[in-house]
Amino acid sequence: MKNVRNALIGLYFNLFIVIFTLVFWVRWLIDLNNSSWLKWLLVFALTVSEIFNIVFAGINAVNSFILLKNGDYTSMRKNMKALKFGVIPYFVINFIIYVLLFLLFFAASRGLFIFTPIPLLLLIPVFFAYLTVIFTASYGIGFSLILYKEKRIKTGKLVLHILLQLCFVLDVIDTIVLLAKNKVVKTNI
Repeated sequence: MKNVRNALIGLYFNLFIVIFTLVFWVRWLIDLNNSSWLKWLLVFALTVSEIFNIVFAGINAVNSFILLKNGDYTSMRKNMKALKFGVIPYFVINFIIYVLLFLLFFAASRGLFIFTPIPLLLLIPVFFAYLTVIFTASYGIGFSLILYKEKRIKTGKLVLHILLQLCFVLDVIDTIVLLAKNKVVKTNI
């Protein structure tokens, strides 16, 4: 659970830095006499927080593999539940921020910004958000593999659960289904 907690703290810290950076840049656009060292400090903090998130993602992926290998199914279930449900507010806030930015740029340019490189810049956070979905899927995929090894689900359902774990919103729905249908996992290994 420590790895999951650290990953969630890292994600929310990153979100805080993103919001703080956006607020600062809006302030900087209003008052162009602001010091530039703070801008660079925010860019540095944003970069470091993204690197930490990638490290925590790797740690959690390795941890889910170790839990699967060791047969610690209860910990796998708890980590899956904590991580998937813990990132819901992160994704909601993240989605709202970037939709508002898109609408702001769209309205301010009367739609012409679509023909500029700015929409490509808005895809960078979407890329990092999808990486977050992938790393949170490691526990769900591991849990599905446990169910498959115990012959509680067939190959088709295993593939379906893996695919659902890799999709926005559907991953949370799939986690709810997995948790509801498999409250207690008995090990045969």
